[in-house]
Amino acid sequence: MKKLLTIGAVLLGSGVLLAAGYLWWDHNRYYVSTEDATVAGRPHPVTVRIPGTVVDVLVHDNEPVRKGQVLFRLDPGDYQTRLMSDEGSLDVAKKRVDVDQSRIQEVEAEEERIQSDLKRISRLRKGGYSSTQSLIHLRLALKGAKARIQSLENQIRADQGMIERRTGQVAEDHLNLSYTTVVSPVDGKMTVKSVVRGLYVSPGTPLGYVVPYHVWVIANLKESRLTYVRPGDPVDIRVDAYPGRHFHGHVASIQQTTGAVMSLLPPENATGNFTKVVQRVPVRIALDPGTDPHNLLRLGLSVVPVIRVNPNDPPFRPSGNSGSDGRAKRD
Repeated sequence: MKKLLTIGAVLLGSGVLLAAGYLWWDHNRYYVSTEDATVAGRPHPVTVRIPGTVVDVLVHDNEPVRKGQVLFRLDPGDYQTRLMSDEGSLDVAKKRVDVDQSRIQEVEAEEERIQSDLKRISRLRKGGYSSTQSLIHLRLALKGAKARIQSLENQIRADQGMIERRTGQVAEDHLNLSYTTVVSPVDGKMTVKSVVRGLYVSPGTPLGYVVPYHVWVIANLKESRLTYVRPGDPVDIRVDAYPGRHFHGHVASIQQTTGAVMSLLPPENATGNFTKVVQRVPVRIALDPGTDPHNLLRLGLSVVPVIRVNPNDPPFRPSGNSGSDGRAKRD
């Protein structure tokens, strides 16, 4: 009797193990998950385009900001002075052109008068009523008037070139003056703020980051678990920071390379001993609209995504053209 009980217990235990193994195998067919996954996004650095001294800081660390909201201001004094100087030079150049154009009109009127006198003196000269000296004098005066007109036209062209340069400089001054007000590039939260009042800043130096609310999940799946994963597959996301709270998304894309290939020192297996290592492929998971209305997901949080796949629809099917011996041809 004891022997029968022992055999029954062994059979029962074996049945339970087989059932558990089948359930585990069946679950792994339809669900792919990994703990190697984090929340990702693109923090926007806050920088300045012109050098200057910070005179006003209007935001604090971890403060929500809106796109276009003023974060801080630089001292605009130097740029306002430069703008006023260039605007003054532009006005002078414009007035100089006006004056030269008025002088051209006067000289052209004088030229017309000289030409009229020259015609009249020429007729009198033919009748012997005028001297040759008067004719020569008028011709010299006409030549001088044309030379003055040419000189004034050259001066106007030079002044117009100056006006174009000054106009461009004034536009640049207006642009630089607008750069003294630094605004947020996107909606998000101000993070790692390093700017304080009185700090002299230079272009390109990060003064903080605005972390946007638009985030996604990067799941580094083992290559052996990637077979049936496709863009569009639904994903259930569990976050370590919020036990019991589930977020929802879908597979957005699968990276064309493994993570190791894009690392700073990619593997080189052509020489030396080789040890096979299971590679991981980054999979981008987009969050469904409305799944995180309170913006709880923060960059870098650890998550566990569970992807629902369809093992009955493989991404490829055997072609059947492997040769008469059933083996694929090799080079």
